[in-house]
Amino acid sequence: MAESPVPQTVPAAIAESVANSVARQVGGAAIRRSGNSMQPLNNDGVIMVVAPTKFDELKRGQTVVYKNREGRHVAHVLVAKCKKGWRVTGLNNRTHDGQGVNSENLHGVVVNAFHPVSGIGLASR
Repeated sequence: MAESPVPQTVPAAIAESVANSVARQVGGAAIRRSGNSMQPLNNDGVIMVVAPTKFDELKRGQTVVYKNREGRHVAHVLVAKCKKGWRVTGLNNRTHDGQGVNSENLHGVVVNAFHPVSGIGLASR
């Protein structure tokens, strides 16, 4: 998990804009997280910035996004390198995913994350 970014708190009104701007800078995409499998690091609603990454550059502890057999994008942590790729798991899960990450299903690595919070304003100058 040490390789996974801690979400930055940002006003909800600008969270998507900020995430999309960072995603453009890294040539990636901003994806809103749903579910609780990555708690306590990423809660439901966190916007993750995913950068394309070469499979052979992956490191244990990174959060990656991959496409599972059902065609859904999953964001989980790399646990161990195996013969056929990487074993991954959600931080809040008791077991690793039944499917691993390989060069064909890897979407990218989470390089930044933003936690949208209502009720906080923008700083004025």
